[in-house]
Amino acid sequence: MGGVRGARRLPLALLAGAVGLLVAAGAVVVVAVLGVALFFGSGPDVAPGLPDAGCGAPGGDGSAPPLPALASGPRIATLDADQTRNARTIVQVAAAVSASQRLGSDETRRAAVIGIMTAMQESTLRNLNYGDRDSLGLFQQRAGWASAAERTVPASAATMFYTGGHAGQRGLFAVPGWRTMPLWAAAQSVQVSAFPTAYAKWERTAEAVVAALLGGRVLDPTAAPPTLTLPDTVCAAVPVSAAAQDGVAGSAERSRASSLQRWVLPLPSGSYVPTSPFGWRVHPILHDWRLHTGQDLGAALGTPVYAVAAGRVVAAGPNDGAGNQVLLDHGDGVQSAYDHLSAIVVPVGARVRPGQLVGRVGSTGLSTAPHLHFAVRLDGRPIDPAAYLRARGVLLVKPTA
Repeated sequence: MGGVRGARRLPLALLAGAVGLLVAAGAVVVVAVLGVALFFGSGPDVAPGLPDAGCGAPGGDGSAPPLPALASGPRIATLDADQTRNARTIVQVAAAVSASQRLGSDETRRAAVIGIMTAMQESTLRNLNYGDRDSLGLFQQRAGWASAAERTVPASAATMFYTGGHAGQRGLFAVPGWRTMPLWAAAQSVQVSAFPTAYAKWERTAEAVVAALLGGRVLDPTAAPPTLTLPDTVCAAVPVSAAAQDGVAGSAERSRASSLQRWVLPLPSGSYVPTSPFGWRVHPILHDWRLHTGQDLGAALGTPVYAVAAGRVVAAGPNDGAGNQVLLDHGDGVQSAYDHLSAIVVPVGARVRPGQLVGRVGSTGLSTAPHLHFAVRLDGRPIDPAAYLRARGVLLVKPTA
């Protein structure tokens, strides 16, 4: 009897074991399916709705609707609710601080874009309670900026990004030239990152987010600065032919041009090569990021340098990094500067006419080779000299094809 009972128990045990294996296998399949669903999502992203006008309002469930984020760099289909709330906070703080400093709408948008792209790079727009060493929050600010509690409050962190840390760290609005320098350079000026250009890949994403939150146009970081409106007495320029620029124009043309402000090249046509243009760059000697306030024109040592228009000599001599410099005042707030000269041939107070010799090309001051640094200033502010002369019919730099 014992043998029969044992024989009957064996099939029952096998059956129970098989059932157990099936249950376990089913559980594994369920866990795997859940894992895949959580990893890949339950389906394609639903096209998000845009927030209300202004800085947006939370959704009916208390969360913020996602925003489109169109990036040419790392692709993010949408910002989730947490990222959207943080983006709104940054934009609201940018608007509030800008208003307190009486900044215009374009400057407010620019500040918001810089804030968003910085936070995207530092934290993917998330209020992180961890980071490299002691860095925390949206902007991964170090302990010196403020307490951990302040750095992990998005509004406080954003305010410090724009106005500075408690220990004197520089905020965006204290960065000289933040309104005109490349967006990534402005972000780097605050963050002082080991990877300064990393912020650039988030510019398009930040622009799309700010446009969605504030409405209106998207800033183009590559766009040229707005054209300056100059006084009529300065704008009344006569286009000058190449022959006139070379000083061989007929007397009739010279007579016609003399009654109006006339502009010519600062160097003989064909004698120079444009090298470094007006704009932000790394200084070739000092190796820091700064505005290059003129157009560099490479030329042979001793090449004649001409006054580009009628005016009065207000400076003629050594001037620190500019080397030997001639500064001409053309009236109505317009001045032209000629730097790094090897020789100066006009005295202070002299009146000069267009095309008159004022000096010769050199390499004095902070210079790596013979060239003329030619600059134009309007009310003391440097502007692009190539664009300024082009508007007066003089091609300082030929447009590229």
